[in-house]
Amino acid sequence: MVALCDRCGVREAQYFKVSSGERLCLNCLFNTIEDTVTRTIRRYRLIGSGDRIGIAISGGKDSLVLMYLLGKLRRHGRIPRDAELIAFSIDEGQPYSCVRRSSAGDYIGKLTSEFNIEYKLFTFKDLFGVTAFDVAQGLWGKGVNMHMCTICGVLRRRAMNIIGRRLNLSKIATGHNLDDEAQTVMLNVMSNDIKRFAWFGITPSNDVAEEEFIPRIKPLRFIREEEVAIYAYYHGIPLMTIECPFVYNNPRFELKFTLARWERDNPNVKYSIVSFGDQLSRIINDKFRGQVKLNKCTYCGFPTSGSVCRVCELLNQAGLLDKYLSHIRAANIH
Repeated sequence: MVALCDRCGVREAQYFKVSSGERLCLNCLFNTIEDTVTRTIRRYRLIGSGDRIGIAISGGKDSLVLMYLLGKLRRHGRIPRDAELIAFSIDEGQPYSCVRRSSAGDYIGKLTSEFNIEYKLFTFKDLFGVTAFDVAQGLWGKGVNMHMCTICGVLRRRAMNIIGRRLNLSKIATGHNLDDEAQTVMLNVMSNDIKRFAWFGITPSNDVAEEEFIPRIKPLRFIREEEVAIYAYYHGIPLMTIECPFVYNNPRFELKFTLARWERDNPNVKYSIVSFGDQLSRIINDKFRGQVKLNKCTYCGFPTSGSVCRVCELLNQAGLLDKYLSHIRAANIH
C-alpha cells in the first residue's frame, strides 16, 4: 500500500522529515521549506521595506537556492516587493573557485532575468591587488601552515564589507544552512573560542563584532542541507560537480559526518546545537554590550578590535602587505 503525505493526505509520500517524523510528498516538502524561510525572515525582521539586500553567490547549491527563493518570495509578496536584490560573486583567484563559479554562470543569468535581480562579479585581485593563491604561496613558502579555507575566509569577509559599501547595501544574505551553523558552534566549542559566539546568530550584534561590517542575514539557517539539496535538484538548480580539494582536510568536512551520525540517534540534534549557540550569543552580547571599542588598523585604517586587523596580519605574514596597501590606496578602497 502506498503511503500518503501526512500533510496533504493526497499525494504519495516521498520524503521522511526526521525532525518532525512526518512523511511528505515533494510538493509539501517544498512548501515547508519556503514557509520556514518566510517565517525566519519575518520573525527576525531580516528584510524590510526599502532594504538593499546583497546576495552572496558562491556558485554552490545553497547560495543559488537562496537567490531563487528570495526572488520567488519577493515576486509573491512574501517579503517586501520594494526590497532591492543585488547578487554578487567573489572570485578568490585560486583555480577551483574560478571553475566553481563559472559552472553556475548560465543559471545565475537565468535568475537575474526571471526575478529582476542585478548581478555583479568582483575579484580578490581587483579588491586587494593579490589573489588567495598569491597569499597561500607566500605563507607556505615561509613555512606557515595555514589552510586555504582560512585564507579565503579572512579575505572574503573583508571583501564583502568593501562590496557592501560600494553597492550601498543595507544587508548581505548568505546561504548558510542549519548544518553550516551547527558545525560553526561545534568548531567554536572545540577550539575554546567563546569570543566568536559574540557575533554568532541570525542577527549578530555590531556592538561586539571584531570588525565593523554590513550586517549579514541567513534566511536558510533553519533548513537542513539535505533539504536544500533536494529543493535544488527538483527545481533545476545546479548541484556542484567539482568540489574544491582543499575542503577535504578542513575540520568542517569530518564534522559533517559526525553530526550526521549523531542525528541518527537524535533527529533534532542540529537544531539543539544551533539553539545553544544562539543562547550563548545572547548571554555574551548582554554581558559585554558596549564594552568593545573599535580601533583603526595601524596599516590599512579598517576597523579592528586590536591595533592590526586580521587581513593585514595575514598579508604581512605572506610578505604581501606593501603590495596590498599600495593597491588599496591607489584604488581609494577604505
